[in-house]
Amino acid sequence: MDFQDFMLKHKINLNEQQQAAVQKTEGQTLLLAVPGSGKTTVIVARLGYMILQKKINPKHILTMTYNVSAAQDMKSRFISKFGDFEVEFRTINGFCAMVIYHYERIKNSKAFKLMQEHEFSKIIKSLYINMTSEFPSEATIKEVKTKLNYSRNMMLKKEEIKKIKIGKLDFYQFYEKYKNYKLQNKIMDYDDQMEFALKILLNNPNILDYYQNRYPYINVDEAQDTSKIQHIIIRLLASKYKNIFMVGDEDQSIYGFRASYPQALLEFTNIYPKANLLLMEKNYRSTKEIVHHANLFIKLNKNRHDKNMITDNIDKPSIKHTILKDLNRQYKYILDIAKESNTQVALLYRNNDSAIPLIDLFDKN
Repeated sequence: MDFQDFMLKHKINLNEQQQAAVQKTEGQTLLLAVPGSGKTTVIVARLGYMILQKKINPKHILTMTYNVSAAQDMKSRFISKFGDFEVEFRTINGFCAMVIYHYERIKNSKAFKLMQEHEFSKIIKSLYINMTSEFPSEATIKEVKTKLNYSRNMMLKKEEIKKIKIGKLDFYQFYEKYKNYKLQNKIMDYDDQMEFALKILLNNPNILDYYQNRYPYINVDEAQDTSKIQHIIIRLLASKYKNIFMVGDEDQSIYGFRASYPQALLEFTNIYPKANLLLMEKNYRSTKEIVHHANLFIKLNKNRHDKNMITDNIDKPSIKHTILKDLNRQYKYILDIAKESNTQVALLYRNNDSAIPLIDLFDKN
């Protein structure tokens, strides 16, 4: 059965760029997929092609993505299309937990207990009050958590951490107190989990070799949202067989404040000199005008791979740009649109706080 037969049998409809990506099953490939270009469809089709056409053992394939819901969605889509093969879909933290559990069995010991999100916030609040004699707002707690995550995921050195400012808080001192608190109470957070797993893989060649042989084929989704330490773990895992398929788009990176590391996509061909660089540029989601203006705007980004977003979709009502003098006029304008519309209306706003006056206005009306 050739590739066209495979697509026909499984009712898969792909454009030329998508077909090229699905058929690239060996070696190092970076697939740059613009918004709405069907990347999940391609990843799922590629997994099916690897297993059913290339006869690759499904147990030898590890697919990692950014969060649990994305991993579960991809798994369910794969099963509905090809059946329940033993393909693993995990978050990177999920993989790290597996490495730590493996290490525990070998050493016959227990790692520190993994804290939950509510415990994280409670500890931060307590340490903050202890250091400043002030009660932190929810926004302050969130900022401290974000900076802690950023420091660890970017693997910042002491001098770099000392430059981080949060109001009057001595962040480096807080960072040290938080670290000592965890040691004293024998607990770890999700960032510790990644650091510990990386240390295990670096210091235990037998464990690293086990996972490299277990997963000769590595797929990484949402690579632009993957952090620096996560990319290092992935590179280490893929360093033996060098079968890595990474999907992402540096233009879509929006989690820089949480230490996403889109530079890894720009460094990919330096890390893997024999790498294939593929594009998926056709957007299936939006109108021609939206795609056209979005493409012009995105191309203003400085550090990026050159790509052009296109679509075959029809034109619909044109983009309308309205300037309003103040927030009250803005809210009334949005309210009027919602009142006059007989279809669903979507509102995009900068942060959660920006939603409050809109929610209040909509409730009153």
